[in-house]
Amino acid sequence: MHGYHINQQVKVHRMDSWAKISPPMIYKTLAHLDREGMVISRREREGLMPERRVYRLTQKGKERLARLVEKSLLDKNITYDLSNLGYFFIFALDQDKALQCLNKKRELLERTLRSLRKRLEEFRGKTPANRFLVLEKDYDRFRSELHHLNKIIERVERCTEWKQEAFLDGDRPPSRQERGGDEEGR
Repeated sequence: MHGYHINQQVKVHRMDSWAKISPPMIYKTLAHLDREGMVISRREREGLMPERRVYRLTQKGKERLARLVEKSLLDKNITYDLSNLGYFFIFALDQDKALQCLNKKRELLERTLRSLRKRLEEFRGKTPANRFLVLEKDYDRFRSELHHLNKIIERVERCTEWKQEAFLDGDRPPSRQERGGDEEGR
């Protein structure tokens, strides 16, 4: 994959909404990863297009990515949530390891929610509204995170072929033909 394609994928998947990613950062990181042996690169030219550098993960890079995904899924600092990074690159882990990490994350979120619920009960009517609302907001955010985490766990458990394409098949929108034809003419 080349740097421009990576940048396009960042935009398509809106990764820049939850991670600080910019085109210069992509190219600087690719050069660093190349020096560290995490990727290998080669120059390529397609037709009349300008020459570009194409990158591929090495085994060392795949192992490092797997460690980073595992770390992000197990991140205990849930106020700065790295889970999105882990969810996005979950296929860097084998399926059993992914489930193990996701279940640990669920335990952490459930503990956090119990603690927040207790604090909400203790502080209700005893603390200024602005402080209480911060607790309430955190509780709602973690409850939503747990809801989505449970959906991901369910999908990982149901996945019979551990690859991204198979993982997404269950939520594939029906084709126009499956919906009963072209709806634009109606």
